[in-house]
Amino acid sequence: MLPRPLSWRTPAVLVAVLAAFAVSAAQAQTPEGTVITNTSTVTYTDANSNVYAPVSASVSVTVGFVGAISLTGAASVSPASPSTADTLFFTYQNLGNGNDSLRVTESISVGGVITVTGYRVSGTTYGSLAALNTALSGILVAQNGTLQVKVVYDVATGVGGVSTNYTLTGFSRRDASKTQAATTTILPSLTAGVNVTPDLGQNLQQLPSNATNYTFTFVVQNTGNGPDTMDLVASHPGAAVSIVSVNGVAGTSTQISLASNASQNVAVVYTVLNVAAGTQDTVVLTATSVANNANSDLGSADLTVIKPALAITKVAYRDDQTTAIGAGLVVPGEFIQYKVTVTNSGAGGATSVQINDALPAQLTFISSTADAVGWTINNVGNTVTADLAGTLASAASRFIWVRAQVN
Repeated sequence: MLPRPLSWRTPAVLVAVLAAFAVSAAQAQTPEGTVITNTSTVTYTDANSNVYAPVSASVSVTVGFVGAISLTGAASVSPASPSTADTLFFTYQNLGNGNDSLRVTESISVGGVITVTGYRVSGTTYGSLAALNTALSGILVAQNGTLQVKVVYDVATGVGGVSTNYTLTGFSRRDASKTQAATTTILPSLTAGVNVTPDLGQNLQQLPSNATNYTFTFVVQNTGNGPDTMDLVASHPGAAVSIVSVNGVAGTSTQISLASNASQNVAVVYTVLNVAAGTQDTVVLTATSVANNANSDLGSADLTVIKPALAITKVAYRDDQTTAIGAGLVVPGEFIQYKVTVTNSGAGGATSVQINDALPAQLTFISSTADAVGWTINNVGNTVTADLAGTLASAASRFIWVRAQVN
């Protein structure tokens, strides 16, 4: 029979080798300093079957040191922000075959989250890493023995939700090539909070926009213990307002990011629709924590739509501007003084105010007089126009005199 190919036999050989390795790995390392003596003995007889005394030869070897370490700690912790005297626990185990001592280094991935304040070993606290290593150099740990190192730290204010990794790396002092690192992720717990001001009481009075935008500024504050992103949404419950933009972004929503306890002014741009005077509405800005949607707050500004409303009166006087003609008679050639008064009875200021007075054919325009500066009065074809500069405020009145002669 032909022999099986080598590849057929390889799995069995490999299994045997791995099994032998597993047995060897499971056994503890022979302690350092152990003297291993190996004796060989030979026995013999001669041709006549005479038995002779056995002869032996021995050789001894001494086991040297092989270093190995294990360093373990918690995978993650979630302290408060701020907090003090928090502790990380790391356990060192000497896996070498003799007494050894530990040396450590540390690293922190993100600065500003924690501050290490001390290191504690066997009930004693050391204020620096150098002092800790000096103490560790004098602590011998037996084979398979353990030693706990505690790292004491403070968490800064306003870093809730900000993660950093603290890594403690251990080295065998007797064999510096033997090292292991243990990393703990420190994620301070985040308490979200938001506040938006003001909260009503502005009593804004706005004219219909007619392509004019209005702006109201809210203050959004992150009252949580860590940085957060805020979802901002502007709205209005009534029918008088239309939102144009929030914090410079067109539409009704956007986001801003704020550090803990930081605040930002947020401008909400809006227009007022051409609705009836006296219509009320409210501009509302709601901010919601992205870290915790259950935390939100709103600010609001109340407004009322206003419009000017002009009334006009006209009274005829004798030429002395004092004696009202009333139901009296006038005669041809007589001069009449007409007092034309406009009054703003609405809530908003009136601009571009103009009086038009078309004199009938029975009258001839003579002259005109203003009550005060601000009027520009002209007569064309027996029609008087008077334009008032500036704004006629609510409840204010202005007038002109028009002098005419009866034909």
